[in-house]
Amino acid sequence: MNQQNPATDRVMGGSSVGQIEAAAREEALVLMREMENKPFHVQHVARLALELFDPLAVLHGLGAQERLWLEAAAYLHDIGHQFGVTGEGHHKESARMIRERHWTNFTPREVEVIAQVARYHRKAIPELSHEEFRALDDASRLAVQRLGALLRLADSLDRSHQQLVKSARVEIRPNQLVFHLEAGGIILREIKAAQSKGDLAVAVFQRDLVFMVGDDVLCPPTVATGF
Repeated sequence: MNQQNPATDRVMGGSSVGQIEAAAREEALVLMREMENKPFHVQHVARLALELFDPLAVLHGLGAQERLWLEAAAYLHDIGHQFGVTGEGHHKESARMIRERHWTNFTPREVEVIAQVARYHRKAIPELSHEEFRALDDASRLAVQRLGALLRLADSLDRSHQQLVKSARVEIRPNQLVFHLEAGGIILREIKAAQSKGDLAVAVFQRDLVFMVGDDVLCPPTVATGF
């Protein structure tokens, strides 16, 4: 796996980091446009994921490079729906498709992290018993865990695919993450999904999860039990 520093490579190659990031984002969007039949959903999930990423930086310790990986994984997490009527295994198909794409602006290491973040947006959380996760270096494993936790939550918050959760503001408390949601309708499906798929966030951030609209707590908090 390529262990070079992508940012250094990009500057030395004569292009600014910002220019290459814009090109990489567009490269991910091209694949999304080719394969995604619900673009409004995945673009909304990407926006929500970044809304979660930014205020939680003090906990996850990741930077602009990893933020771009999360954005790309959010755009591409559902492209595997093209293979299979039920979509039961679409998360793994999405990862496969990301890996098999010829990428110009992401390194092989970045591609593998993006693929695994997309793979872990649903179902099982990352485990060392999973061969592909075990093969990652330590820094990449941490990135997959932390970014995967955010993508699981963001995807949950658009469970209905109707963009009912308009925005999410995160309040960090000593033992809780409180998600203050702006809702444009009834979001019971979204909260139920977030309670279920918040398991990785609970483990990663070691805090209970609380979801609120206005002054109302929407359901009992998801309790931290350890990773």
